[in-house]
Amino acid sequence: MEEDLTVRLKLQEAGATDEMLAMYQRYLDSGNRQGQKRLLCRFHGMQNKKLESNREKLAWLDYMITRIEEI
Repeated sequence: MEEDLTVRLKLQEAGATDEMLAMYQRYLDSGNRQGQKRLLCRFHGMQNKKLESNREKLAWLDYMITRIEEI
């Protein structure tokens, strides 16, 4: 199905591991929609943590830029 291919491609673009992609494929092949959902939710949580970490780093850089501009 084209939608499933799109999901796999988007997962890959977002940095999913080969293991995660294989697991998604197994869930897809077996019709395990709940497994697909759990995997996507887990990956979402992982990506959200990375995003939060990067936001903190950017905030620190913004702070340092402001400090330098004040000097």
